[in-house]
Amino acid sequence: MALQGNLDDFSLPEILQLIAVQQKSGVLKLTAGSDVAVIFFDGGRVVSTRDRRRNARDPLKAYLVQTGHITEAQLKQIETIEAESRRELTDVLLSGNYVTSEQLAQAIQDQIQDTMHQLLTWKQGTYHFSGDSRTVPKFAANVRLNTEGLLMESMRRLDEIVRYKTVLSSPAMVLRPKALAVPPKEMTGPEQRVLPLVDGLRPLRDIVAQSKLVEFESYEAIHHLLELGVIEISLGAAPPKVTPIAEEKVAVRPKRSFAIPAAILILALSYGVGTYVTPVLYSEAERAVRKAPEHVLTLDESQRLATALEVYRSVRGSYPTELKLLAREGFLPRSTVASFARRYRYESDGTTYRKFVR
Repeated sequence: MALQGNLDDFSLPEILQLIAVQQKSGVLKLTAGSDVAVIFFDGGRVVSTRDRRRNARDPLKAYLVQTGHITEAQLKQIETIEAESRRELTDVLLSGNYVTSEQLAQAIQDQIQDTMHQLLTWKQGTYHFSGDSRTVPKFAANVRLNTEGLLMESMRRLDEIVRYKTVLSSPAMVLRPKALAVPPKEMTGPEQRVLPLVDGLRPLRDIVAQSKLVEFESYEAIHHLLELGVIEISLGAAPPKVTPIAEEKVAVRPKRSFAIPAAILILALSYGVGTYVTPVLYSEAERAVRKAPEHVLTLDESQRLATALEVYRSVRGSYPTELKLLAREGFLPRSTVASFARRYRYESDGTTYRKFVR
């Protein structure tokens, strides 16, 4: 199966859902400007986001250094061994006892999750999926991760990081331990790493950089400690607000308002575009679609809806009783669901469903 197109037309979550539901094996290549990423699938499950052809940009190397599994000096040693022996990274890591097999497997899972989170921020670019099980790489340490689970966690992170950064609004913000506060007996691993760094002197950016965590994990841990009342924002060390200089009031003769004529002109232009220009653009788009190569598959509306319904069932255990649940729970954009609702009549008892073209 070959599948390609633009992320403007079909979002990355929809593409991932399609590959997972159809249990495809192969590689999905994503390109946005100079940025290139790959996701390898085996039977619809994610097994790697590493491109062996771009060894210098291996995301696993950067992740292992960032999270403290290996040092920069050790990475240079490992890369020298790679070049001289032509052995794969995970083989070198295990044979050289840099990490245990359990540590490496967990690190690969965490790196894939972090990469997926970053890729879901791509709103523009191109995608191309091709290949079969023979293109799936084999490493000394292998994982097979549930695509829907990775996707749901990544979407959660996208929502939560916005909430965290609303409170932790500046990298220069300084945090300090709260007076008389007692740390909870049970803390997560990230919270245990972050808390000793909160000393009333380090700015937020240094805490994140020195925590040996990815950005999301750092912000999540700091935000939770704030909610527990263990730490607080140091107002005295917070970046000063800039007060704008008051503008001098100058008496000005009232000018004739052009708001109403301008509004009439805009309405007239909008009517002209909708009446004459838009039909021409739709006509050109339809001709372009009909000229698409036969060997490339595209997602029509019916297939797109069917994929979303199957993913919903696999996550929730039953089909939605109404289409708007797909939008409410984040499986499809609201505009897309509204378009489906106009075109299809949908009925479901939870175990099966039927849809009819209106």
